[in-house]
Amino acid sequence: MLKLKLISASLILVTLAIALSVRTVASNQITSGVFSFSLYGYTVNGQLTDASVGHGGGVQMQMSIDQTITVPNGTVHITGSGVWGGITDLQTLSGDISNVQGNVQACLLTSCTTATFTGSGTWSGTITWSQSTGAKGSGTYQGTLTFTGSQVNQTSPVPISGNWTASFPV
Repeated sequence: MLKLKLISASLILVTLAIALSVRTVASNQITSGVFSFSLYGYTVNGQLTDASVGHGGGVQMQMSIDQTITVPNGTVHITGSGVWGGITDLQTLSGDISNVQGNVQACLLTSCTTATFTGSGTWSGTITWSQSTGAKGSGTYQGTLTFTGSQVNQTSPVPISGNWTASFPV
C-alpha cells in the first residue's frame, strides 16, 4: 500500500513538473508579427498575433489595427480586425484573409466623420526554422477594403497590398 502511494505521489510530481515546464516554454514564445499597407498616401500598420501552426500544417493568425494618423488639420483613427488562415508545407505558407471589419474616424478641425469597412484578401510567404529563434514567416499579401458610411464617396473596393512578418511557436 505504501509503495502504491509513493508511486502515485511520484507520478503526480512528474506530471506537474512536465506541465509547468511546457507552460513556461509556451509563455516565453513570441507569437507576433506585423503588416503594413499604403492607403491614400498614408502608411497603415497592423499587428499579427496568436500565430499558430497546427497538426496537418494549418496556419492561423489574428490581425488587428489600432492606429491614429496625423493628417493636415486633423487625425484619422483606424481600428480593425480579421483572421489570416492558411496552410504550410513547412517551407511555404499561403491562405486567405477573412472576417476583416473595422472603423475609421476622421476628425478635421472641429468635425468628425465615421465610416466602417470590410475586407478580404490572400497572403503567401516562406517560413524558416532555427533552433535559436524558432519559426519565422514573411511574405506579401493583397486584398480589398470596402468602406461604407453616410459621408463616404467610395463606390468600389479599394485595393491594398503589402508585406508581413510573424513568429510562430515551435
